[in-house]
Amino acid sequence: MERGWIGGRRYDLVFFFGGSALAAAIGVAFLAAPALVVPVWWAWVLLIDGPHLFATYSRSYVDARDRRKYGALLGWSLLTLVPGLAAWGVLAATGERMAFDLFLLLATLWAYFHAIRQQYGILAIYHRHDATPPAFRRFDAWFLQGSLWAMYGLLLVGHPASREALKLPRELTGASLGAAIAVCAALALTTIVFLASIAVRRSRGLAVRSALFVLLPVAAAQAFAVFVIGAFEPLMPAPKHIEQVFLAAAVVGGLPHGVQYLGIVFAANRRRYATENTVVARFGRRPGLAYLVLVALALGYIALNLVREGSPVPAALATGAIPSAGFLAFYWGLFFHHYWLDQYLWRPSKDPGLRAELGLA
Repeated sequence: MERGWIGGRRYDLVFFFGGSALAAAIGVAFLAAPALVVPVWWAWVLLIDGPHLFATYSRSYVDARDRRKYGALLGWSLLTLVPGLAAWGVLAATGERMAFDLFLLLATLWAYFHAIRQQYGILAIYHRHDATPPAFRRFDAWFLQGSLWAMYGLLLVGHPASREALKLPRELTGASLGAAIAVCAALALTTIVFLASIAVRRSRGLAVRSALFVLLPVAAAQAFAVFVIGAFEPLMPAPKHIEQVFLAAAVVGGLPHGVQYLGIVFAANRRRYATENTVVARFGRRPGLAYLVLVALALGYIALNLVREGSPVPAALATGAIPSAGFLAFYWGLFFHHYWLDQYLWRPSKDPGLRAELGLA
C-alpha cells in the first residue's frame, strides 16, 4: 500500500471521500423520484449498513488473537443488549411507552456520536500523515464536532415531525426560532473561518487533505443530508413512524459512515494478514471476498428489519405492536454492542499493532 494513506490514494478517494459523493447523488435522485426512497433504503441496509455492522466482528470474535486480546470484554459487552430489552419489558408489562421512547432517543444520540467519533478518528490519521500543526489540529477537531452537533440539533428541534415526537409545539416561534437562526448564523460564520484556515495553510505550504476531509465528506455531506434532504422529509409517502419520516435523510447521512467504516476495516485487515496463511487471513487479504461474506450475513439483518418497529414494510406486524417493538429493542442492542466494542477496537494511540495496520507505523 502507498505510504501516507490509509489504504492508498485511490482507495482513500473511494472509501473516505467517494461515499459522500455517492450519498449526494442518491439524495438528488430521492428528490427527483421519492418512490426510490424505500427500495434504496433496503439496498443500503443489505449492502452497506448490515455489512458495516458485522465487520466489527472480523476485528473481535473471528480472529483468535483478538479473542485472546480482548478476553472478557467480548463476553460482558453483550450486556449492551440489556437496556433496550429492559425498556421493552416495561412497555410490554404496562403499555406505557415513555421508557421505550427515551431509549430510542438515547439510541439516536449514541448513533450520531459514534459516527462523529469515527470521522474524528479518520481526521486524526490524516493529521498524522499530513504533519498538521497542533493549532490546526485542534481547530479541525473543534469544527468537525461542533458543526455536526449543531446540524443535528437544528434537525432535532427544528423539523416539525421531530418536534412533535419530542412533545414540542410543531412550529418554531419566538425565542426558539431566534435561537435556531442564531445557530445557523454561527454555523455559517465558522464555516467561513474554516475556509479561511484552508487558504492560510495553502499559503504556508502545508498539506490541506485533512481539512478537505472535514469540509467535504464530513461537514458538506451532513449539511446536504440535514438542510436539503431533511427540509423535504418525509419523502416516504404516509409515514407511520418517526423513523420513516427521516428515511431518506438516514440513507444520505448514514451511507458515508458505513462506507468509511468498511474502508477502515478492509485496509487494516489487509495489512494485518499480509503474510499469514490461515482461513481468516485469506479472507482478510481479499476485501472483495470478505465483503461478499458480510453481505451474506446481512441477509439476517434484513430479516430483523422486516419485523422490527419503524422499518418501511407492509404491516405484517402493526407498527407500535409489542412484538415489533421488541425486535426494535434487539436491533438497537446490536448497534449498542457495535458502538461499545469499537471504543476498544480502534485505539491506535494505545496499540502499536493497530497503528501499523492503519499505515501509521
